[in-house]
Amino acid sequence: MKTSVDARKKESYKIFDQIAPTYDALNHVLSMGIDIGWRKKLALELPEKKDLVVLDLATGTGDVALHLAHNPKIKTITGLDLSEKMIEIGREKVKKKNVGHKVFLKRGDGMNIPYEDHSVDVVTLSFGIRNFSDPLKGLHEIYRVLKPGGRVLIMEFSIPKNRIVKETYFFYFRKLLPWIGNKVSGHKDAYSYLNQTVESFPYGQQFLSLMKKATLGNLKARPLTFGIATLYIGDKT
Repeated sequence: MKTSVDARKKESYKIFDQIAPTYDALNHVLSMGIDIGWRKKLALELPEKKDLVVLDLATGTGDVALHLAHNPKIKTITGLDLSEKMIEIGREKVKKKNVGHKVFLKRGDGMNIPYEDHSVDVVTLSFGIRNFSDPLKGLHEIYRVLKPGGRVLIMEFSIPKNRIVKETYFFYFRKLLPWIGNKVSGHKDAYSYLNQTVESFPYGQQFLSLMKKATLGNLKARPLTFGIATLYIGDKT
């Protein structure tokens, strides 16, 4: 399974192009609204500075960027994603929220970030790095574009340690979520693929080890909602 999943990651943006019309609605329903609370926790970890320049990788339809737009610490936030269809929907949301002066969504690759060295204060990346064909390369790119003292905030799914929570989680992720997601989105296996990327991706200390290899420092991993997701924090020291 791992080989076939890894092979699909290079063109996973095509899957997101196909499921873009139903993505937001499904995301909020399938997460049961928990994702809103997770974004609030991510925002609490922003550096204590003013006029932050933020880069949101794998921005999708811009939910994280739109949430952070209301934070007074942030000067601008640019979201990058390879899925043009997701970006198009995100741009409409930016218009509706009247934050076009602060939020900018563009097509771009998180493994080849079109930014100069030491150019941003914060990089955020929510539930997207597991779709990178080379996560370590992505982390090196993040380190490159961060200013000295800059911070990366990465949210990603993980596997709960509690046995009961873990069994419930696996049933939901392996059976219920793929069935509902594939049926509603009209895609034959988009949500089956997304589930497989969760189970095959390193989490916890393994992911912190990847961040360390990218020379990020002050590393922390904060479990979210019984460990079904984790917020990883790292600084460019």
